[in-house]
Amino acid sequence: MRRAIIIAIFVIIFSIGAAFSAINLNPVVINYYVDSVSTPLSIMVIISMVTGIIIGAIAIYTSTLRLRYENNRLHKKLSLSEQEVNSLRILPIKDSH
Repeated sequence: MRRAIIIAIFVIIFSIGAAFSAINLNPVVINYYVDSVSTPLSIMVIISMVTGIIIGAIAIYTSTLRLRYENNRLHKKLSLSEQEVNSLRILPIKDSH
């Protein structure tokens, strides 16, 4: 059921994108410092969206890496603390009286 919903969403988004591309065929000129490029508006929108998705994915990936590193560090610290507690439990209690 979930897969059918996801496929339906992709079909709807694809249909909207195809309609947008069919309507907006006018060329857009983009001037760079060195050169200029003339492409249809729909292509520029798609390029902008893909670029945004890539930049967002990189940002999420870097924060995820940082969290994974912190998680591994804390797991090692927890393991050492558990080992220390277990070794202290084994030691006999010495009475100073």
